[in-house]
Amino acid sequence: MSDQIKGLCFALLATFGGGLYAIPYRLSLETVEPLTVIFGVFLWALLFSLPGAWLARRQTKISLKIGGITLLTSLAGLVGNYSICQALNQASPTMLILLTRSEIIIAMLLSWFFLKELVSVRVWLAVVVIIAGIIVMKMDSLSFELNTWSAFLWAILAAFSFASMQVLAKSIIHEINPQVLNVARLAVGIAILWNLAEVRIGVVDLQISEWKWLAMAAFCGPFMGRVSYTYALRYLTVSKAVIIGSFSPAMTLLFEFLVFGTLISSFEALGGAIMLAGILWIFIPGLRRNGNGAEMKSDQKI
Repeated sequence: MSDQIKGLCFALLATFGGGLYAIPYRLSLETVEPLTVIFGVFLWALLFSLPGAWLARRQTKISLKIGGITLLTSLAGLVGNYSICQALNQASPTMLILLTRSEIIIAMLLSWFFLKELVSVRVWLAVVVIIAGIIVMKMDSLSFELNTWSAFLWAILAAFSFASMQVLAKSIIHEINPQVLNVARLAVGIAILWNLAEVRIGVVDLQISEWKWLAMAAFCGPFMGRVSYTYALRYLTVSKAVIIGSFSPAMTLLFEFLVFGTLISSFEALGGAIMLAGILWIFIPGLRRNGNGAEMKSDQKI
């Protein structure tokens, strides 16, 4: 099997996982409180990630810097997942996936601000296009009241939190294996959540069917989705991987219709398409480069 075929297979798995995870997440929220859902997803993701982290355990240094960054990464993950819960309680899974795709641009901007990485004019123009796309999404009920934008703001906060995780992880990525970092920050998040009485009570009351939905959400998103994307980058350029991964909202739209029987509105679909176009516009020039060009790395997250 050629490298291109391997890369395509991993990219398609990432697209499938990234498009599907919001469905079991939403189903879990119908009967379980958000913080308990996050605990369950973190726990399952920890179990899925342990084998890889164990194999890579020797590829890690221990320092106060790494400990501090791990804590911050864990807190960002908690905020991101809580934001997902709030967004899914108010909007469709497809809307969430569309809006969280802005994470790519936010990560670039945060890298520019904190890590002093160069940001091209294309990125700034893409920001304008993404904002225009969000406004188009609300054209059928455009209002400046905060409550009407609540779901959008939660989704953008989720994207910001996950982008922050990428930047934080990148600052120590040469000192700690990504899988070890992922397990460490999940363990910290689980410990923080377990200190909350409502989480402990909620976990005890979880039914087998609810554990299954939580396991599916953890497997599809942070495990299959992110790990497959990371492996896809071994064989494909970032541009190709991002472009293939941008079809994940279409996957979410299909599963949302099959499971919930709902579809986003025409304005929401048009605005989402504008957003994706703005993101893809940045990476299309990279298709003309070979696989030896500059690569961006993506770390696992929840």
